[in-house]
Amino acid sequence: MQMIDNLKNNFSHLFNFEEDYRVGDFSFDLYARYYQENLKYFGSKKLKIYEFTNNEHLFITDMTDREFNLDDVFACFMYMYEHFIKADENHMSSLVTLIYLVDGVDDEMKKKISKFKFYKSYKFGFRGYVNGKLIVVDKSQQIAYENKMARGDAAKLKLLS
Repeated sequence: MQMIDNLKNNFSHLFNFEEDYRVGDFSFDLYARYYQENLKYFGSKKLKIYEFTNNEHLFITDMTDREFNLDDVFACFMYMYEHFIKADENHMSSLVTLIYLVDGVDDEMKKKISKFKFYKSYKFGFRGYVNGKLIVVDKSQQIAYENKMARGDAAKLKLLS
């Protein structure tokens, strides 16, 4: 798939990629992970002032021969929040982006995509939070539909040629 190959070529310096990735009952054509660890020391490395991590997870799948359903998307985000994201004492934030490649998006689905929100915190925010981004690419029209959190990401990720 050209879109997936372009994504891998353009962002191989930032993300670690795995193909044919499964998370619970959900399967994806490509998984990309970005991990950033931030540390602040005082004097020597023995005196650590703070430490926190930021993660970005990007999942992309082609839904051409399968039915696209927003209820399944929300269930996928919930599964990742509960089982996939490791919220340890250094976790600050995780960003989960789901990208679905479909053939055709109706008007009702466009509205649902633009209004879709996913935000969850761990232990009242003391262990960080998870934000969800949703991008649905209509391959037949070469248009990307994004939720508010993902606005502009299709262009940044160069999903459309």
